[in-house]
Amino acid sequence: MPRYVPKTYNNRRVLRVIIGLFISIVLLIIIVFLILFFVFSRYVVDGRLEIPWLDDPPPITTPMPDTD
Repeated sequence: MPRYVPKTYNNRRVLRVIIGLFISIVLLIIIVFLILFFVFSRYVVDGRLEIPWLDDPPPITTPMPDTD
């Protein structure tokens, strides 16, 4: 009587796991992109992205003393 040996490496379960993982990562990237798009859409001014915390601070100007 022959011994039963399952075909462990011939099944397609590993392929299904890899494809499922790939689809999950792609969907995650799309969801994160859409969230960031709508969060940063309020900072778009005239087609430019102006994020307040990334702007350079304005130069500090001191008043000139009167020399009269």
